[in-house]
Amino acid sequence: MRGGAGGGASRAAGGRLGRAGRLRHGLAGIAAALARFLARLSENRRLLAELGAMSERELRDIGLTRQDAADAAQLHPAEDVGGLLAARRAERRAARRVRCGTGAGVTGGGALG
Repeated sequence: MRGGAGGGASRAAGGRLGRAGRLRHGLAGIAAALARFLARLSENRRLLAELGAMSERELRDIGLTRQDAADAAQLHPAEDVGGLLAARRAERRAARRVRCGTGAGVTGGGALG
């Protein structure tokens, strides 16, 4: 009978270790998610500070406006500021290509070619 009781205790100990391992794994996942959140928050703050320090001309040079920066500042901290800004810039580039394709607004691009 002792052998059976010892085997049960061993399984019980193994079960606790299994739960402890799952707990560690879960906590590691939470810690990793928190680290990603804090990294994104830091990157968003850095981007917004850089945009805030730029002049209207500098913003225009990179295809953005002051309103884009204001919109990005209103995002939830977990959202990607860079993604929003890249999308706005891409929208403007696409609109410019459409305008240029119709012949309106072409500005000396062919002179360098």
